[in-house]
Amino acid sequence: MALRFPRGIKFAVSTEKKMNVLLGIVTAIFFGVFLKLFYLQILNYPYYRGLSDNNSLRLITARAPRGIITDRNGEILATNEPSYSLYVVPADLKNNTNSLVRLSQILDEPLSSLELMVESRKKRRRFEPIRLQTHLDEKMIAEIEENRVRLPGVYVQLEPERYYPHGELASHILGYIGEISEEDLTRLRENGYSVGAVVGKNGTERVYDQVLRGEDGGVQIEVDASGIQRRTLAYKKPIQGQTLQLSIDWKIQELAEKLMADQIGSVVVTNPQTGEILALVSHPNFDPNEFVSGISFKDWNKLLKDKNHPLENRAIQGQYPPGSIFKLVTTLGALEDGVIDFNKVFLCRGIFWFKTWPYRCWRTSGHGWVNLERAIIESCDIFFYQLGLLVKIDKIYSVAKEMGLGSKTKVDLDHELSGLVPNPQWKEATQHQPWFPGNTIQMSIGQGYLLTTPLQMLDVTAGLAMNGKIYKPHLLYRIVDQNTGRTVFEKQPEVLHESSVDKKYLDFIKATMEKVINSEFGTGKKARIRGVRVAGKTGTSENPHGDNHAWFTAFAPAEDPKVAIIVMVENGGEGGIVSAPIAKRVMEQTLGLDVTPWQTPTPVVPQGTPVLKTGPVMGVAP
Repeated sequence: MALRFPRGIKFAVSTEKKMNVLLGIVTAIFFGVFLKLFYLQILNYPYYRGLSDNNSLRLITARAPRGIITDRNGEILATNEPSYSLYVVPADLKNNTNSLVRLSQILDEPLSSLELMVESRKKRRRFEPIRLQTHLDEKMIAEIEENRVRLPGVYVQLEPERYYPHGELASHILGYIGEISEEDLTRLRENGYSVGAVVGKNGTERVYDQVLRGEDGGVQIEVDASGIQRRTLAYKKPIQGQTLQLSIDWKIQELAEKLMADQIGSVVVTNPQTGEILALVSHPNFDPNEFVSGISFKDWNKLLKDKNHPLENRAIQGQYPPGSIFKLVTTLGALEDGVIDFNKVFLCRGIFWFKTWPYRCWRTSGHGWVNLERAIIESCDIFFYQLGLLVKIDKIYSVAKEMGLGSKTKVDLDHELSGLVPNPQWKEATQHQPWFPGNTIQMSIGQGYLLTTPLQMLDVTAGLAMNGKIYKPHLLYRIVDQNTGRTVFEKQPEVLHESSVDKKYLDFIKATMEKVINSEFGTGKKARIRGVRVAGKTGTSENPHGDNHAWFTAFAPAEDPKVAIIVMVENGGEGGIVSAPIAKRVMEQTLGLDVTPWQTPTPVVPQGTPVLKTGPVMGVAP
């Protein structure tokens, strides 16, 4: 029989065991507290120390003045002016939402707009100041100071602001600035860029941003628990960026822009002996001052939707068929390949039939029998149709590439386009069609698929002026230390391309280009400058979207070129009528700086063209 114990009877646990359990629990608790303290005070010390400091300290960046930009003669094109800006620290606004309400009243800005600006920057650290507005006036500053106690986390900072004293002048050269984007900040933070940094967004402001940006300083202030400033602890003086001296001459730039008036197009002027750009105009232009404080969405959208595209730098981004200027390239190919000499003639009756296709000359009545010299002087299309068929596309293509077409000029500006020099391989790959003789006919006079930028065609002109040597075009003249005035860097000429074309052919083309200007029937006679030997070529390129584009290019003096110029007016009509007079005025201004100001240079006897023997040599029958 089993032994049963009455219900309710419990066995007693020994006192010793109770004490052991209690001791174990207490030990575990203290060990957990120790681990937590070790984690907080040892392992996570830097993090919490940072939070502690930020609860009492604020670092307000003192922006460095950007370096000054001048022209070659020291005329200031971009400088700085003092301006008051408003900053807020998001961490101090967290529990003080009334601050933004008060600011919206002071600034006369919608509360939603201010909240959106703060919200859009939440990815940044909580204690980094956000610039809400620039150009604070005296009334705003006074109201903010009066309400300082009720505006925790709000600071007014005096800082340099970019200013372009000539407004729209040279805007496509200078570019514009703006606050650094999140994307650029991620990429450039290791180079010393910080939140809110002002950087170049386009033009030389962007290309030479590292030269211009300087070194930021800062102010360390102490705040109380509410984020209200109590005292200044430290100050580091910002260091201004270096002075950037450009190769342009603002007087030439100003004249070229005035001469373009309301026309759309581009003017570029260089020294062909060095590649220095003396003026670069893209019209219409814009005022870079509008971007300094942050352009509004409305104004930005207006610029983007403008049918004339004022933000486009037509000198390096506008791609057009060059028209008759390209006939000089076709001529070089033909002479170098030996398919023509100075005596060969073709008949121009105003229309040229190739199989069943008619190709017309600009002179509907025709030029009659034409040799190479007269074909260039009077820009006979039908002569070059037949010449192109003789020289063939491969040679025209190779000479064009040798002269730098189809490739970027590597000028020190952003977003340059390379144009297009087509050939059979290109057409097969992109158009999925074979190359036809008609394509060669069109390309021989600078039409068809061929596309060039004004700066590229100016390089061709400069190359002819310098016997086949093309210098890299550039805007940088020198970099000067802001404090000492010492030249830190000076740009040296750099050869970009060098043609191997026989010098006798180049001499012939240059002499003939002089006759384009000086001959009674020359298409460029409106560019004549008394006492100066000018060599040039006109071009009128067909535009499927409207009126023809007017081209003119030239260099002078022909015996020792100091200036090379290209003028392109969109939908301008004939180059010899519209663009040549603009080039004349600009060249006069430029050459007037190389001799006694406003004094006409001594007349020089024109260089002779190689003697042409009249003979019965005929070309392709029309």
